[in-house]
Amino acid sequence: MSADASVFFALWLQKPLRIAAANPSSARLADAVARCIDLARQGPVLELGAGTGSLTQGLVRAGCSPERIIALEREPALVAVLRREFPTMTVIAGDATRIGEYLAGNVERLAGVVSSLPIKWFPAATQYALLGPGGRFLQLTNAFSSPLPVHRLGIAGQEVCRVWLNLLPAQIWAYSDRPLPIDHGAMQ
Repeated sequence: MSADASVFFALWLQKPLRIAAANPSSARLADAVARCIDLARQGPVLELGAGTGSLTQGLVRAGCSPERIIALEREPALVAVLRREFPTMTVIAGDATRIGEYLAGNVERLAGVVSSLPIKWFPAATQYALLGPGGRFLQLTNAFSSPLPVHRLGIAGQEVCRVWLNLLPAQIWAYSDRPLPIDHGAMQ
């Protein structure tokens, strides 16, 4: 186990409701997430709950420069890991529920949002606010069902990919404030 993964696991033991997984995402999951982001769309990619940067590495492997990624992480130990591993990436040390404040006046449009946060535990108003205007919001989950109540929030959502070779198997859900094109998803 790498030193960064050990930091992640120790935080999960201390704060299991704030750290949604016991270990960082696998490379297979990170690469699947990166394939779901439209990198041709203008604007930065926002990563909520960036952890040790395993999903960030998938975005970089897909051709997204670290300078284009905005990573938000609340845990100081993980913020330090992100700043060390990705020195040119914008890393925001803060709470995802305040992302609008952090981006105000700095970002007009996002290419996409990737979240590995335990979003189902957030209040409904916060869940909706995290979607932001336009674009695609991707949420990782192990629940085998939508972590967001799409009908109650009035949004479109669908599972776009399932990655079995991840500890634990994970699903990627895509959400939008407008109908999504039908995507039969990729099984990994």
